[in-house]
Parts: sequence; C-alpha cells; structure tokens
Amino acid sequence: SDAAGYAAWAKSSSEAISKSNNASAMGLCSPMSGAEQMGDHFLFTFFDSQETAWSNSTPNPTMAKEVAKMKVERTIKEWDTWRILRAAQNVSDSGYYWNIIVKTENAQTYLTALDNLSAALKENGHNVSMQVFMADTGRRAGQIMVSLGSESGSALGAAMDDRTQPWFSEVLSDLEGNREYLHGYGMRCETFYSITE
Repeated sequence: SDAAGYAAWAKSSSEAISKSNNASAMGLCSPMSGAEQMGDHFLFTFFDSQETAWSNSTPNPTMAKEVAKMKVERTIKEWDTWRILRAAQNVSDSGYYWNIIVKTENAQTYLTALDNLSAALKENGHNVSMQVFMADTGRRAGQIMVSLGSESGSALGAAMDDRTQPWFSEVLSDLEGNREYLHGYGMRCETFYSITE
C-alpha cells in the first residue's frame, strides 16, 4: 500500500535528511485510531532549538534528492512547527502514544496540572512518558498537544484505565472548564534516526 511504502521510504531516508538539516531526530507516527483518514502518517523531525529548525531552507538539495527516491503517491496535508513545552526524559525509539490536542485559555495552569499528573502517574506505578507541545503554525496554532506514551501498548492502556481512579480525577480537577478536547489519536511511533545513535 502507499502508506506502507511511505513508511519504508521514510525509514530509508531519515538519516540523510536529518543530517542535511541538522535535525536531532526523525521518525514516523501512524494512527491506529483517531485518524482523520485511514493511511495517514505523521512524519516528525526534532531540532535542538527553534533557531536550528528555522535556519533550514526547505527543501535543501539532499532533501530534494531523498524525496525523489519516493515511489509512492502521497499528499502533504499539513507541514507545521510545534515547540516543545515539556520534554520527556526517556522516550523509546518505538512505542504507543495517546496524543490529545486541546485548546486552553490558560496554558500555564494547564501545564502545572500536567506536571502534577505526570508525577502522580509515576507515584501510582505507571511507567509512561509525557511530552507536551504547542503549535506555532497552521490550523492548530496556539493549541496544545499532550503525548502520553510507552514502549508497551498494554502499559499505556493501564495508565488510561486509571483515569477512573479518584487520584486521577483529583489531579485533573483543576482543569475543569480550563480546556477543550479537539482531537485525539492512538498512535504507533518509531524513531528512524536519532543523533544519539
């Protein structure tokens, strides 16, 4: 399929593209649920700073050369910049992620509640990572994406099951009326290139 072919291309071209634009990591997330259209992929690139990200001319010659190797039909629906508000300490090279996009009037209050939730998850035995991003461009500009993840789908599911527990509700009580869910994805993500490798 085109989706599988695109994933194969991304895997083979990520290192060359990343090295050409000074990216620190590159990979692919594929929705298992919540896709706006089946077969959608999210190709991601991480940079050490916005300065590095914005200093790239897109596409550079290496990128153009790698894109020319793609043998599948694809449509680029969005190409946006997100900044990292909370980075996870340990994120595996592949894993399962619940990504929820929210709109909030008070980002700082929301981030504080997420910090409390991240700590509470660990205190209650959940080995999951939490990353938080804010969109700077596109239709999502100003919106926040929370990414809860684990190498194990069942471990992520166990953390999600605990949303019914009193401790979880208590931590999130500060958020009542402070955020609106806009979209959620269940994703399988894989990092194809990382500068640490």
